[in-house]
Amino acid sequence: MKKIGLSCILCLTGLLTLVTACNPFAPSYDKNGLANVNLLGDPTTLEGFFQLFKNAYELRDTTLYGRLFTGDFVFSYYDPDLGQEVQWDRATELNTSYNLFQSVLQINLDWNYYTQLDSTATEAVVVRNFNLSIAQDEQNVFSGTGRARLRLRRANAGEAWRAYSWFDDSDF
Repeated sequence: MKKIGLSCILCLTGLLTLVTACNPFAPSYDKNGLANVNLLGDPTTLEGFFQLFKNAYELRDTTLYGRLFTGDFVFSYYDPDLGQEVQWDRATELNTSYNLFQSVLQINLDWNYYTQLDSTATEAVVVRNFNLSIAQDEQNVFSGTGRARLRLRRANAGEAWRAYSWFDDSDF
């Protein structure tokens, strides 16, 4: 009986060692498998740029959002109350978005079809329609559609696209 008890203890010790070495809830990191995969959107492609934009908005993450714009970025829209175009810089865009992201419960952004897509290896002019839904709280949800006219650039092919101009033409 003592041999069976000792065998069981040795077997359990070996099993515990094996289980602690292999955690199914924290598998080992594959350095090569996901190294070049950007699950939030690959900004080196135009479609990936818009995927990253969508994810930054829906995650309400200004760090991700800020990666989308150049230092000389200009946001603009037409204000019908003022009867003129209003513009602001990158810092104001990020601050405005931060305040929006912090004050709402949920944001859903769906990029629709391209109205215009002209691009070279380093410059792109994109006009794309979108649907936007913002839930301020469970009772107040604002929805609208629009069109974004974006000018994107990058230094070399294969680098991330970044917007340097955005004219927002939406019904919000």
